Amino acid sequence: MLRALRVQNFALIDQLTLDIQPGFTVLTGETGAGKSILLGALQLALGGRADVQSLALDGQKCVVEADFILEAEDWAVYFEEQDWDFANVTTLRREISPSGKSRSFVNDTPVLLEALKALSEQLIDIHSQRDSAILTQAGFLSDFLDEVGQDKSAKTQFDLALQTFHAAKKERDAFVASLGSGFDPAYTQYVYDEILTAQLKEEEEDQLREELRTLSNAEAIQSLYADARTLLEGPMGVLEQMGKYKSIMDRLARYSDLFSAAQEGAQWLDENSQEALFSMDRIQDQLQINPARLLEIEARLAIMDGLERKHHVRSISELLSLADKWGQQLETFADAGRSREKAEEALLEADQALHKASVMLHEKRMAVMPSMLHEVHASLAQLNMAEAIVRVVIVETPEYTPRGKYQYNFIFTANPGAPALPLGKVASGGERNRLMLALKALFARGKGLRTLLLDEIDSGVSGGTAAKMADLFKAMAKDVQLIAITHLPQVAGAGSQHWQVQKWVDGSKTHTRLKVLSAAQRVEEVARLLAGEAITDTARAQAQTLLKS
Repeated sequence: MLRALRVQNFALIDQLTLDIQPGFTVLTGETGAGKSILLGALQLALGGRADVQSLALDGQKCVVEADFILEAEDWAVYFEEQDWDFANVTTLRREISPSGKSRSFVNDTPVLLEALKALSEQLIDIHSQRDSAILTQAGFLSDFLDEVGQDKSAKTQFDLALQTFHAAKKERDAFVASLGSGFDPAYTQYVYDEILTAQLKEEEEDQLREELRTLSNAEAIQSLYADARTLLEGPMGVLEQMGKYKSIMDRLARYSDLFSAAQEGAQWLDENSQEALFSMDRIQDQLQINPARLLEIEARLAIMDGLERKHHVRSISELLSLADKWGQQLETFADAGRSREKAEEALLEADQALHKASVMLHEKRMAVMPSMLHEVHASLAQLNMAEAIVRVVIVETPEYTPRGKYQYNFIFTANPGAPALPLGKVASGGERNRLMLALKALFARGKGLRTLLLDEIDSGVSGGTAAKMADLFKAMAKDVQLIAITHLPQVAGAGSQHWQVQKWVDGSKTHTRLKVLSAAQRVEEVARLLAGEAITDTARAQAQTLLKS
């Protein structure tokens, strides 16, 4: 339950300390007096957005605090999990520095803004003037059914199943993407096998090209070879001349040491001439004209040249490097394929579990729906809408969403005999507000909220309906602490406590304050709501009647 609100330097509010009672509290004031400012201050304390320009800090710090009464049995464990100090009177505080820096606290413990908001959403629900529009938004009704259903296990199980499904799908997709979007396993296997079949070797191309050069010039080589042999070993050839020369040098060396070096040179020339002949003898068999071998080499080189052109490389070495790369890709793909099979199996299991959880969540919501619609119709009957028809249309969505596999939407008609259509097309603002009020009453009970703040949810309502709405507010206040910002005298007269927002000008500066009205002051304020600024005795008498009733 909200116990107190303290505001310092927020917009037109210089200083405000407000004690808040249980039951039904009404807040009234002239248009522009600052009701929205008070609401904004409370929302700031609860973790709402801080608009520094609208705060009018004027070099001073803004501080807003909200005190809540909490039961230890309900909240001690939660506070321990958050590593916060628990107190039966827990204070939520926001501080905004002149520079716009925001700080959040729970019982003087600094906390993240998200943590402050998560706590406040479990303590109080605030309905602003524009919130009735969310009745037509996708997801509103599914969230509402989960809240009023109280048993949150089905939603928790679905959330876990959806998380597992997304993780499994992400892992499966990762294997598909691991080789890149341009990888074609069939084509890669084909070109890889093509190179393996060719049985290429690193130095083969150079060797074959040299052999091709030799065979292509075989006739010329044989002719020149014959001439060379004749020069070496023919009559008066090099070998015969060198033999004679060596013999002469040997004889001269025997006569004088002056010829020792010449003798060694003659020996070297003779030996190298013999070696030249032996060398020619060794390659003689390779000099035969061999057309078959020539064709074989040309065919082999044609294969190599074709593969090099096909894959835009210049050598067998580069082709073999490509083959190594493709082999690694294919191996990775094979491994990924095995892993992908496991991932596909995990994804299938996750999908089945998600389907089961989705069906269970849907069944839980369907179980809640009849009683929800019954109570909504009962509340609408209290609000002069006994003939209204509210139904729910259920549509299965193509994909799973964070809210399940089904979408729930209101269809509505306020007039007997008229077809029920989507709420946004047929309901007036006042009708939406009354429907939202009926839902809020259920929501507060379903979520276990102790405090509910309604900002002009009674707009668009007047006359007898306004009186019935006041009765509904009083009934709701038996279950929750209810604060209503209103312009209806019937609602204002129904409150157990009455606040009035006042605005005044002091010199050049405008101020806003909140005043707790006495019994006599309430008569004047309710009379003002009835008659306007020109309050008559009749209006006062009507105000007293409303307050007594």
